[in-house]
Amino acid sequence: MKTFYTILFFFTVAVFPGKLFADVMDRSELDSTIQPFYHGVASGDPLNDRVIIWTRVTTDSLSVNVKWRFATDTGMNNVIAQGTVSTDTSKDYTVKVDVTGLQPGTYYYYEFEALGRLSQRGRTKTMPAGNVNSLRIGFLGCTNYEFGYFNAYDIMKTRNDIDLVIHYGDYIYEYGHKGGGVDTIKRRTFPEDHDSYDLISYRQRYAWYRLDPSTRNLHQQYPMVVIWDDHEFANDAFEDNSENHHPATQGTWAARKANAIRVFKEWIPMREDTSRTNIINFTQNVGSLADIIYTEDRIQRSEFNSDTQLVHMLLTGEDPLLYDTPNRTMHGQQQMEWMCQQVKNSTAKWKIIANQVVFSSYFFKGIGGLPFHQIEGWDANPLDRKKILDTINQYNIQNVVVLSGDIHVGMAFDIPNGVVPYNPATGAGSAGVEFVGDNVSQGDVLPNAEQYMYDNNPHLKFFKPKSQGYCIIDITPNSVCADYWETDSVETSNQHQNFLATFCTVQNQNHLQAYQGPAFTPRTFPALIPYTPRNSGLSVGVKQNQNTVELMSMYPNPTNSYLQFQYFMKNTDQLNIEVYDVTGKLVQSENYGLRLKGLNEDVLNIKNLAPAEYQVLFKTSNEVTVRKVIKY
Repeated sequence: MKTFYTILFFFTVAVFPGKLFADVMDRSELDSTIQPFYHGVASGDPLNDRVIIWTRVTTDSLSVNVKWRFATDTGMNNVIAQGTVSTDTSKDYTVKVDVTGLQPGTYYYYEFEALGRLSQRGRTKTMPAGNVNSLRIGFLGCTNYEFGYFNAYDIMKTRNDIDLVIHYGDYIYEYGHKGGGVDTIKRRTFPEDHDSYDLISYRQRYAWYRLDPSTRNLHQQYPMVVIWDDHEFANDAFEDNSENHHPATQGTWAARKANAIRVFKEWIPMREDTSRTNIINFTQNVGSLADIIYTEDRIQRSEFNSDTQLVHMLLTGEDPLLYDTPNRTMHGQQQMEWMCQQVKNSTAKWKIIANQVVFSSYFFKGIGGLPFHQIEGWDANPLDRKKILDTINQYNIQNVVVLSGDIHVGMAFDIPNGVVPYNPATGAGSAGVEFVGDNVSQGDVLPNAEQYMYDNNPHLKFFKPKSQGYCIIDITPNSVCADYWETDSVETSNQHQNFLATFCTVQNQNHLQAYQGPAFTPRTFPALIPYTPRNSGLSVGVKQNQNTVELMSMYPNPTNSYLQFQYFMKNTDQLNIEVYDVTGKLVQSENYGLRLKGLNEDVLNIKNLAPAEYQVLFKTSNEVTVRKVIKY
């Protein structure tokens, strides 16, 4: 019987290769109409007078020159800035340009050119200045590729009524495939058999995510600010360790952090400002309306001093502040002082702290029905939270709003000031409010606990478990409102959604009220940019004589032992690799067997070859792709 099924398998492969493997695994698709810019275009970290633009080139060359153009019109006729930059393997062939000297509150358009082809056009916008009456933010995060389609990305792009997207972190997940995802759709990232932990595997993980069409399309239309959470590193990251880091097989935590930060800077359209206490925290001024203060909450935070302290902070029904100690920090002393100064010195109407994890203290239903604190948030470092609240109280600061995520549950809180007794009926004693965004892909951290949450947290005003979705944050001089939207099943690609609730804080009231929503500020937004590149006489379409194997990346090169390569198969086919020296002699040959249509990853071990330059041939049944490799 086993022989019969083996024969049946290979017969099906031969006759219906595409259909069989389409059912086995979602391996994404390369869109040949945008090559060699397969990973799209993006913009980020917009300020009043500048913005970052980004792309990546897939190329056979060791280095490539990339032209960029920045214009005021969609046809790219009124070009106001342009230039040429070089990229290579040291940057993973990514390109970032900080375009300066721009006008505030203005839409701009940009594109790149390389290898005789144009990229897609991107649309971006600077932050407004002066007397600003409105800003709308798309707020989302926790985008786990294996747990479903990124439908919230598609909805946010299509609605076209926001100025800026803030992604609160977990932009990628470092896990290898472990099961437990929405496995019916077989969305598995690569590397599949191990977690991302080194330079190569982090690069390949971002590359995989950025081929997702929903991700590409959202980046093309809006400027985005991405702040990392823990999964850009490893689950439950601390300054010196992570619960998901294994030194015996993954090296030191310091090296892993450095690799994760390097790749984050390569793949995210963010500004590398050496004056910051770290590359995440900065303040984005929105004229008189708001200052948005971005913080880094993960890789500077201290672990617990002892297991006893951990148990007290997690399990006790008391305030965790009783068990914190001054030698522990969530942000580092320099960043903590910077955050307090930013809140204190802001002259804008709204002081908005945008961070990764939940600021408010709260209990959830733990083992045996006991009240547990959520110690991935600020409850693990209540002294840091107290410093922010002390600043607010001491200087009588009004209109503080915290944006957070991480917990995969939509929530909204009043934030008791710790001085005046909090009154949940009137909001008296609240220092500000917090909006907690839901996750984009499935994953429920606090299931079956809705009534428990309300009963045990009187400052909790909204709680929606077992959902996925996004928020729209609407900021006006009079109020800041959050519309909570729930997306439909992420097991299919769709744009179905349900409106859940609107909560607002009115100026100088510092507490939440429920409103009939969704909130809407009348605005006119320019049309979305077309998906395809413009035609200006360059080859913007499909490359002729496209190889069966499209090599997306190959690292490290130069190398002393192995090559790890990510590639796209146009069809399911046999793959053989042959290595030739400079005299044309075949020195190594490997048969990789049948490789599936779509994206794949493999490793070639060349540690037994002498240091020299080699030609590596990737051969299918009828085509050959060649790369030069240096062995040292």
